[in-house]
Amino acid sequence: MKKVWGMSAGLLLFLSINASAADSFRVRSMAVISVDSQKSEAQTVELGYNDAVGILFPKNTTFLKGVEIEIKIPQDILAFRNTMAYGVYRQVQPLPSQATIDYQGEQVTLQPLPSRLSFVLQIPLQKNHNLKTGPYSTVLPTIYDASKGPLLFRLLPIMKGLPENIETLTFSVKIKPILTEEGGFQLKILYPQEGAKPVSVRIDELLISNPEAMAVLPSGIHHLSIVSDDFRNEVRMFTVESAKVTELSVTMQDTVPRLYLVAPQNARIFLDNLPVENLKEGFIIEPGEHTVQFKIGDYELTKQITVEKGKDYTVSMLIDINVTVSP
Repeated sequence: MKKVWGMSAGLLLFLSINASAADSFRVRSMAVISVDSQKSEAQTVELGYNDAVGILFPKNTTFLKGVEIEIKIPQDILAFRNTMAYGVYRQVQPLPSQATIDYQGEQVTLQPLPSRLSFVLQIPLQKNHNLKTGPYSTVLPTIYDASKGPLLFRLLPIMKGLPENIETLTFSVKIKPILTEEGGFQLKILYPQEGAKPVSVRIDELLISNPEAMAVLPSGIHHLSIVSDDFRNEVRMFTVESAKVTELSVTMQDTVPRLYLVAPQNARIFLDNLPVENLKEGFIIEPGEHTVQFKIGDYELTKQITVEKGKDYTVSMLIDINVTVSP
């Protein structure tokens, strides 16, 4: 849909909103930048009165809520109201390149530059973007689909009577990605043997149907729980940062219980009346009742333990010295 307003002295001002037909146009020069979906740093380009910038998006725009374009308008042009406009285009052909000046694209919007020194345009890329038009920024009502290709931002004259030095005036255009307040969590579960049965994964008590897929979560601290009949339960705490992916690998442990024995180097150790070495490393033990015995010379300590599946046990021999003071 295009609207045309007649102006005096044969001057015309064209405003086009949500136009569906492709426009053909030529620019003096084309700048090209790429935005990052995980970094919020701004990039600045200098444009002339009939220049454009092509904005390239990454393949993954999960954390890219929108893109912000801030235009610094030269002081010399403020007195010439409604002589300059900005346009936004999609489905641009060919792809923006510094070596190309002729393009075709579907016009998203074309509006006069406001009569002030700076202007901020925010272009949403997601439905639930929460961006709002205010005194210092304008939010484009159309949601831009970044998967359809680059966005083209263009400056162009729309009336005669431009200042004499228009050829030398530059517009400073700062382009910044607007990131979401959420982040990603990628879980990798490692099993001790192949053919293991699936486990139950919960994040913040919510059951996750596909644990291998990246989960999008609010930034902050989260609780992970992995439950299985064949392996030991695993619990972790992890932190998600805004617009970043947190990766966590969890190795599942079998449910065979292990016993660790800690004693002085010269101690003799018996397990169920059978001598065992004084090992620092644990060893597998069958579930049930067991007796651990420590001997140092004539000194002897005995401890009964009940071993359960899926747990580890440490039995330590402690020798202490008691001092008694009499009055």
